[in-house]
Amino acid sequence: MGACTKFSKFMLFLFNIIFWAAGGAMLGLGIYFVVQDNAEAVVEVAGVTFYYAGCYLMISIGSVMFLMGFLGCCGAIKENRCLLGSYVLLLLVILILQLVVGIWGFVNRDSIEQDIRNTLNKSVPLEYENDAKIQSVISLQTSFKCCGLVDGCSDWEDGKTRGCGCGADTSDTCVSPVTPEGCSNADDPGQKIYSQDCYDAIHNAVLSNVGLVAGIAIGIAVLEIFGIIFAITICRDRKKQYESY
Repeated sequence: MGACTKFSKFMLFLFNIIFWAAGGAMLGLGIYFVVQDNAEAVVEVAGVTFYYAGCYLMISIGSVMFLMGFLGCCGAIKENRCLLGSYVLLLLVILILQLVVGIWGFVNRDSIEQDIRNTLNKSVPLEYENDAKIQSVISLQTSFKCCGLVDGCSDWEDGKTRGCGCGADTSDTCVSPVTPEGCSNADDPGQKIYSQDCYDAIHNAVLSNVGLVAGIAIGIAVLEIFGIIFAITICRDRKKQYESY
């Protein structure tokens, strides 16, 4: 076995331990995003039905990565060309899927934002009733510390807000219980309310995390590319050994 192959074997084994851990982390994050408290409220109120599709895609990719880490380790130890070939093929499929999803999200980002805004606008004005839709709006406001869906507290009928109270919050978005727009806290007239609308709150939350998500995605893609290179190097060396017999 050549020095290059030994190095590739070691690096592929190390890579697959990292890849296995990354797959487990992605699987866990996908499950968390599905079951977190504000997920259902966001999907119902904002109409982002693709949210769950993205979560299930993350769970699927994470599960495959988790299994592939094990497959890659076995292939590296045994230097089995069949295992390594399957491993390379699956890595290519995952890499292409990530690329397609990333391009789709980048190309359609403006239309996605506008669709969400239009869907939120359809729920305005908000009139307090003890129904599932309004309870989802209140849950959304509580989770993202916002009030109203698009235009702030004035989205509530007659400015009588529900679920907008910010209590002891000292942030800049926590304002007087009587705002310039003529809004008031219908739950507790003496309590301050949030001034930021939920569309901006959700948008800011996404923007604050997009760099982290992009960095993780790029890091995983780089790992996948190196994994493909190391696996192919081992396969080629094994082929040369067979041909030399």
